[in-house]
Amino acid sequence: MYSIRRRSLKQYLLSAFALGIIALSGVSARAQVGGIDSDPGDPGTGGKNTITGRIYVRGGARLPSRAKVKLRNMNSGEQFTFSDDSGAFTFRRLIGGTYTVTVDAGELFDVASETVDIIEPMRRGRNDPGIVVPVTIYIEAKGHSTKSTVGTVDASTGGVPDAARDLYKDAVESAQAGERTKAIEKLKEALKIYPNFMTALNELGVQYLALKQYKEAAEALRAAIKIAPDAFHPRLNYGIVLLQLKDYKAALAELQIAVQKDSSSAVAHFQFGRALVNVGNYDAAERALKQSLNIGGEDVVEAHRYLAAVYIETQKSQQAADELEAYLKSSPKTKDADRIRTMIKELRSQASAKPR
Repeated sequence: MYSIRRRSLKQYLLSAFALGIIALSGVSARAQVGGIDSDPGDPGTGGKNTITGRIYVRGGARLPSRAKVKLRNMNSGEQFTFSDDSGAFTFRRLIGGTYTVTVDAGELFDVASETVDIIEPMRRGRNDPGIVVPVTIYIEAKGHSTKSTVGTVDASTGGVPDAARDLYKDAVESAQAGERTKAIEKLKEALKIYPNFMTALNELGVQYLALKQYKEAAEALRAAIKIAPDAFHPRLNYGIVLLQLKDYKAALAELQIAVQKDSSSAVAHFQFGRALVNVGNYDAAERALKQSLNIGGEDVVEAHRYLAAVYIETQKSQQAADELEAYLKSSPKTKDADRIRTMIKELRSQASAKPR
């Protein structure tokens, strides 16, 4: 009888949570990538936004050393940082606007630049954490020349045509206004101009995910991963899509890669924990979910709910009740708050009834 009751409690927690999972899709698309923050106390340009990037050597060679990265904005001057050994870098606390990211990897490579636009919504909540915009920059050995026929673009080049970039900006603005179908149309137009536009493919996957068109989302994200297999965002979002498709083993593989790519991402640990719960690996799920909460953020409050499900399944009623109380403390206005309070009472009763 107890095992049946335990299973029903767990199933309720997970199924009720699944109704709200899409709210994470836009956040996950722009979740943080690993890299070095030049100065945690640096105010940046006074905003809340982040640019995260990854540097690749054309042809697949490994970046031989850390590269110097410069960020320039017409209104706020210049900032500098260095990539880490994998080529990742981060600029935080940025206001909206157009930025130029320039990479100097030393005398063996040509200097490379990319333009990044941070497009802020017209209205922002007080607790809005800002957006995170990814950029991929490819560098070439000095003296290397690229020959290509007219109308083709090398998949490894960083130069997105202005027309495609403008369409991408329009798509982001449409998505922020809630016009997701329009955003998808703009992204498709951008991809007609530049089929290897990885960021646009990732955003396309996010928009399809938000509309619950999971197969279309998976297709777009697979294409993004094919272009940039080391990129964090498409891996994370593809893992989320696979969870929605209930392909838990495949989701687990993608999300494990995402966690490896960016161990600082609370969202990645949380989604990895979700996958582990669904394949029944509760010990590993507990570790992943706890790690997401240790990193923190509003995006992973639901980890308390998943941890409660883990503890219910492993017959740790007291800990399950504690997690549900922590969940209600963080989300007091959740629609099923009364049901959660009833569950807490039942779990406390079960815990006190156990022989000591």
